[in-house]
Amino acid sequence: MAVCKGARILHINFAMPSDLDTLNQRFYLSRSVADWYATKAFIFPEEQAFLALHGVEAVDGKNVLDIGIGAGRTTRFLQPRAARYIGVDYSPNMIAAAASHHPEATLHVRDARDLSAYKDGEFDTVMFSFNGIDCLSYEGRLAAMKEIQRVLKPGGWFIFSSHNRDQKTPGPFAVCNLSFSKHPLRMLAHLLRYLKGIVNRWKTKSLAYAGQGHEMRHDSSNIFAAPICYITKAAQRDQLAVLGLEMISIFDRAGKATSVAEFDQTSSWILYVCRKGGVTERA
Repeated sequence: MAVCKGARILHINFAMPSDLDTLNQRFYLSRSVADWYATKAFIFPEEQAFLALHGVEAVDGKNVLDIGIGAGRTTRFLQPRAARYIGVDYSPNMIAAAASHHPEATLHVRDARDLSAYKDGEFDTVMFSFNGIDCLSYEGRLAAMKEIQRVLKPGGWFIFSSHNRDQKTPGPFAVCNLSFSKHPLRMLAHLLRYLKGIVNRWKTKSLAYAGQGHEMRHDSSNIFAAPICYITKAAQRDQLAVLGLEMISIFDRAGKATSVAEFDQTSSWILYVCRKGGVTERA
């Protein structure tokens, strides 16, 4: 996330591989992260806004592919409304956690960059929530979007969230990254996490860069383990347009409908609602 807040220690291991995919997989494939995600059982304001405006058309009675489900947070509110629901995540631990909460759901271990298990035009709707697409390299992000476009039916819906480049984020030395506790052992754990973030950022700083309309930026969501993608709304619109995906609605973190033209330095991330082909409206 783009805001400072305390979090539990997920793991303390200062040895670091050097490439982005390995770093992200090392973080998100761990059992401790899956356990942490299993505590998430809420729906974001922007997701509520999407369902209120487009849920009947995009979710109810539809074939839905839910990517990056973590421990099944989105399964809880999408599966009951869909005619057919498939949830996927590239972490076996995440899928195991999701299956324990939703034993009736169809869940697969899949990588968003390779959806070859699914046919062209198989789904009415694809959702990729909680900024999961930002954890891929920029090239991986494009590969995932191409696969998503392929498995969508003409006129199909693609809903995803992505970090907002226009928001400023604190670096690893920021005091807001350090939680405080009167309990000595908890305070030690908080301090170790804070120091880990500093070390992680130092060891992976070469992977961060600023591009045209986007940047690979470190933040506290993964303890600065690897940079993640932050992108402007205009750059995201253009990236989607190349793939034949058009923005229909945009929601900020408060669930307010917004537009590409509206400058936003407050929202940590933005929710984009898009459609494949045959759509003439533009956000």
